[in-house]
Amino acid sequence: MSRAEYDAHCRERFEEAYPNDPEAVARAMQRRYPATTEQAVEELKRRGLRIDPEQLNRRAACGARQVGRSYVWYPNEIDEVAEDLDQANKLTYDAHWRREQGLSYAEHAAIRKQVQAKRLAVMQRVADVAGGTIPDVADACNRLMPDPLEWDDAAIAKAVALTREYIPTLGVTR
Repeated sequence: MSRAEYDAHCRERFEEAYPNDPEAVARAMQRRYPATTEQAVEELKRRGLRIDPEQLNRRAACGARQVGRSYVWYPNEIDEVAEDLDQANKLTYDAHWRREQGLSYAEHAAIRKQVQAKRLAVMQRVADVAGGTIPDVADACNRLMPDPLEWDDAAIAKAVALTREYIPTLGVTR
């Protein structure tokens, strides 16, 4: 994931956390840096690169900024590490798969959202018929049924029956 994609991802998360408050989003975006070594490692991992704090600290020992005993990381320094890791093919499994498939992080995220929406639609259909909620369906069918994306009409009927059996065990009337 590039710097621009990562920043867009962060902005999206902050906008979800602070709906209708662009000032809070802007403040949260500005407070991300300088980052601690642990925060920099998390950013690199989210960007699809494999590194651990010890490896990053070894890189930092070559001249990174230090506050007390801790290193601090700014976007340009993190980007340099990201470029080196990318060139060395130190990718997470997801990032490697995306590269092999020719997908960007945003395209992969859109596919995951589509799949999740389809899964939830099937579960909502079962919940509506059974008189429960999506969490009820998930709890009732969790270990007994395949992924909801694989459910045919017979599996949906079984999921409805399981959910109807499960709801009374909650002790809540609906």
